[in-house]
Amino acid sequence: MSYSLKKIFITITVLLHVAICSGPAFAQDSAVSRIKDEIKDTKQTVKKQKRELLKLTREERNMFGELAAIEDRIINVERELFRQEDQLAAIIEDETAAQADHRILEDELKDIIAELKGMLTKLWPVHSRKLENKFGALSDWESADRNFVWLASIYKDTKIELGKAQNKADEISQNIQVQKELRIKAENTLAQINKTKDALLKDKLSLLSGIRSIRSLKISREQEVNGLLETINKLNYKLKSLTSKKFLNFKGSLPRPCEGSTKIRFNLSAKPPVRGEGIQTTGNVDVKSIFWGKVVHNDTLRGFGRVVILYHGYNYYSLYAYLAESFVKTGQEVEKDEIIGKTGYYPKLKETGLYFELRFHQKPVNPQKWLSRK
Repeated sequence: MSYSLKKIFITITVLLHVAICSGPAFAQDSAVSRIKDEIKDTKQTVKKQKRELLKLTREERNMFGELAAIEDRIINVERELFRQEDQLAAIIEDETAAQADHRILEDELKDIIAELKGMLTKLWPVHSRKLENKFGALSDWESADRNFVWLASIYKDTKIELGKAQNKADEISQNIQVQKELRIKAENTLAQINKTKDALLKDKLSLLSGIRSIRSLKISREQEVNGLLETINKLNYKLKSLTSKKFLNFKGSLPRPCEGSTKIRFNLSAKPPVRGEGIQTTGNVDVKSIFWGKVVHNDTLRGFGRVVILYHGYNYYSLYAYLAESFVKTGQEVEKDEIIGKTGYYPKLKETGLYFELRFHQKPVNPQKWLSRK
């Protein structure tokens, strides 16, 4: 019995010893295995990230390639636009010169007619008197005949010159008509080019938006607005409707964009700077264009909600933000006081309202100096 207990004790002791001796080895093997698994997982994660990064890089590169192609198309369109503008300028110059020639010719015609009237006034009595005395002396007849020949020669020459002048007037009149037709054709071509620019602008803004989403760019609202205006400015829109309407000439008399009270005022010294003005409205009121122009943006914009941007020519822009809805399309030309949308919720005011900006190039200008005080 004692032998059996002793044997069991020895066996337990040996097992305990083995367990004690082998424990750290087992633990070490487990740790190594775990580390290897973690390394393996990390490598797989890195490979996955690299694949995703390469994918994003390829997508971004492809989008940049598309953007570059659009930029090239814009450059080509602008070259065509400049050519058309030069053609239009030449046509206008030729038309002006033709009109000036026409006026000169009309003055010459008036002089010829006046001279002819004077001649007839002086010579007609002589002519009549010679007709009455046609049976008089031969010398009188010869004198009368000479007078008739002389008068006939003058009448003939005058008629020839008058015919030449009339033909020239007809020729120039036809030329002016041709010039007008060419001018209309050039203006129509210019309108088509602007339509092409509208399509290119949409494509370019879409690509820029895609690149931002791929890169997850964290840019400020000001940077985004500046980038947008820079893109639009490069298109160099030439608006037919603004050839006789200069934005600068209406400084201080522009209508307010909507009814309401100004709660936020322009202040570039504030932190952060206030680049426009905030107008609180009673419900969703009409938002109107302050000037004739072209819709160059009609979409959401970071931090501004739905935004409409109008180009007014000569590098002037107006921006209307936090709209509940808009009634215009990109590329559309609008009239002064035309309704372009409705005011929506203005987060900073916690009410319905409109955030409004005026810009020259990309620089904000104080709306109070431009809008009517009424």
